[in-house]
Amino acid sequence: MVFPNNLGRYIFILAIITFIAHFWHYQNLGLYEDDYFLIAQPMSMNVVDFSEFFKWHILNYSSTEGRPLLYIIEFSVGFLGKLIEDFRVLYLINYLVILINNILFCWFLKSIWNQPIFIVTGTLAFTLFPADTNHAYLTHISLYSSLTFLLLAFLFYLFNKKLLSYLLIFASILCYETMLPLFVTAPLFKNHWDKSLLKEMIRHILILAAMLATIVIVRKITGEGRIDELNILTSIFTPIRQMVIGPFISLSMFFYRPAQTLLNLKGELLVFVPLSILGFILLLSNLKIEAKEDFDANDNTLILSSIKKLTFLGLTLLVLSYPLFFTRVATEINGRGSRVHMTAALGASILIGLLCYLIINLFNNNNLARNLANAGLAVFFSLLVGFGLTVQQENQMTWEYQRAFWTDIIHLCPDIEPDTIILVDAPDINTGKHLHSFIQWGTPITLRQIYKFPKTWERLDELPQTEDKPRWYFWRKYTFYPKVYRLSQNWQDTIINQGKFDFDPKSKSFEYFLKWEAPRLIDSHDIILLQEKNGQLFRRSKPLTISGQVFEFKPIYESAIELFEKGILYNFLIKQSNEAPISYFK
Repeated sequence: MVFPNNLGRYIFILAIITFIAHFWHYQNLGLYEDDYFLIAQPMSMNVVDFSEFFKWHILNYSSTEGRPLLYIIEFSVGFLGKLIEDFRVLYLINYLVILINNILFCWFLKSIWNQPIFIVTGTLAFTLFPADTNHAYLTHISLYSSLTFLLLAFLFYLFNKKLLSYLLIFASILCYETMLPLFVTAPLFKNHWDKSLLKEMIRHILILAAMLATIVIVRKITGEGRIDELNILTSIFTPIRQMVIGPFISLSMFFYRPAQTLLNLKGELLVFVPLSILGFILLLSNLKIEAKEDFDANDNTLILSSIKKLTFLGLTLLVLSYPLFFTRVATEINGRGSRVHMTAALGASILIGLLCYLIINLFNNNNLARNLANAGLAVFFSLLVGFGLTVQQENQMTWEYQRAFWTDIIHLCPDIEPDTIILVDAPDINTGKHLHSFIQWGTPITLRQIYKFPKTWERLDELPQTEDKPRWYFWRKYTFYPKVYRLSQNWQDTIINQGKFDFDPKSKSFEYFLKWEAPRLIDSHDIILLQEKNGQLFRRSKPLTISGQVFEFKPIYESAIELFEKGILYNFLIKQSNEAPISYFK
């Protein structure tokens, strides 16, 4: 196995395409969803606190959802952001991981079929894979690292370094277990399918089954919640459904996303798409169809045999990308949920590479037709570059929504103190199309990353004591810290209990409630209610009648917020007075 010819040129081209398509706007991207826990949380800690935090999650296996390597990678990246004091630099690490994967996949394609057109177009399809829109997402550095382990495992298996290959795939599943089924195909990528292959496949499958069984048993013993939630029917029918729907969705994105870009061709796309077309035409025009020295170049028998074999393997990889995804449905194509398609990039890209090879091979003997085929494929890949830029633009806007929102929170609630709860009744907040803002646990924990609150506010002695230490036990100390909660649409129907506001993890009044919070009843005078009116947030000062009872909310006191030291996210989230306002409502 050797690297592609002109290695430096290939890496340079891949580096440019990867950067433009996924990281061109990295300096204007922000934090989204799980970033507030996995990245911002370590960033907000000193060395002592981080050591305690890191130790807790690694020693308590269930707290890592059975994926200790995932948390080791993410927490380490987050703390690096603390040392650098700028999380945006972490996007360059994100970029490097993605680029390494693209290079490894190029190497993998050359190892299985040394046809330049297949290698280059397959690598481009992998680099610009449109079904997963999370390439520039800090939380997914660990997921793409898992993909790195998988690609290395494939390569070392083809190198016949099987022990190292199995160690790498085990590392992959300690990071993200959905990679495992794809590695079942590793023996099939060898050149000869003979009787010895069957024995190798049986041995290979047994080793992988033992790995999976070990992970499942350990998760079960440690009480990992997602394993306990699975039943027999879910374990059988969910993988089947995912494997049927997923391949169709991921392949269809190669046609849907270019059309989407074409209909949204404006702004910087009017520059990058035409330039990309010219670049891809030059790249494709320099590719030739390789003829084997040991057979007649006019005899397509061997080529057809390779195409049939790779088509089968591509489809197999595509189907095996989905059986271990239980938490996301294969119909998701935007945002964090589109990670369900991440592993499908391997099989889908092999198939796209084969299709591009067949198209160019069909017109190879006619210069005009070959040039038109090159131009058509160049337009195809350029529109995928354009889609990547569109995703960046939308995520950039989502970050601006968050900045405007948190700036309003600080201006409207300058009198926060221990036990203060800020409720946001604003159903028309724009959460963004791809990576979202204002959802799940990011919103409640952000305030203590904007300001450093006194440790005396922890008051652990006032919390109910429990003998067991569940996954969220470490976070109980933040129970009495000020928080922001978004209310669900019909929150008034369920929030009142015994004349107070009922804060319970099981309550349907909140869009999301922190699972480690102990149930408690809170007096309305400790609550700040922010409501939406005419596309703006305002602080309610008038009483509100709910279920026949009248509630008055926390009156505005003198500002105390200046007394707090600014946290790690203050300068990133709070807009300067000279910055133009932006509406974050739909």
